Order: sequence, then C-alpha cells, then structure tokens
Amino acid sequence: MMRALETARDALGAISGIASCRIGFEAAVSPADYPLVRLVPERIVPGKPYFGRTCQTLVYLSMPTAEAEGLEEVYADLFELERQVLRVLKDLQARYIETLWDRDELRPYKMIAIRCDIADTLAREFGASGAAAAQAATVSGSATETPL
Repeated sequence: MMRALETARDALGAISGIASCRIGFEAAVSPADYPLVRLVPERIVPGKPYFGRTCQTLVYLSMPTAEAEGLEEVYADLFELERQVLRVLKDLQARYIETLWDRDELRPYKMIAIRCDIADTLAREFGASGAAAAQAATVSGSATETPL
C-alpha cells in the first residue's frame, strides 16, 4: 500500500507550482511548504475492483491567504489546483469520492481535502492472478507488501 501512496505523492508533487507534497501531515509546516499537498491515509478497506484492498485517502490542498488579493482569488487558485489533482488521480486510476471545502485547520491558509480511493499497488501488479500469486511473490522476496 505504501508503494501506491508514494506513486501518488510523486505524481501530485510534479504539478506545477506545488512547493511540497508529502505523505502524512507533519506538525512543523512552514510558509515555504505552501502551496502544499498532503496525502493522509484514512482507512484501508476491502472492495472491488481493486483485488480486495483500497486506501481511502484524504488529499489535502492548501494555499496561503496573506499573499492573495481576497478570498475569491484563493478559491480560484484552489479550484484550479483541485482540477489538476483530480486529473492526476484519474490518471492513477484512483476513485474520486468528494471534495471537502474550507477545512481551515491551519490559519492563515485555506485548505480543502479530496477524499479518494487509491488502489493497492501490489494488487495491480498481480491483477486477476489473485492473492495466491501475490502471496507467493511476497514469500519469494519479489514484493515488499503482504496482501490480506
């Protein structure tokens, strides 16, 4: 599962203008980290079509408000960033669930969160060959995650 999150992190971090993109939300976020993207695993659940496991993830997006000429500019920037993030998530075959607006956990910044399902990378590698093949590969050392 970590491999899937790292893939998403790397793809989202390549969006133009993003100052920092990390997995998890660290306590010491500095002004230099903005605009930021943070991937926070919410829960791992069984489910199709991803061979049995998906990681329900909150993708936080945040912009500083102090440098903007009003909240309308901040919202416009966030809508544009959300559009770019959704395009990347679609390319990664993640499933979009919803966007939560005005998640103002950090002031003086505006924050939104996209809830999505990210497929387990190991499951994608083995596709329809099933858990037995994935388990065999894990035992033989060619994979680093153990499917449930």
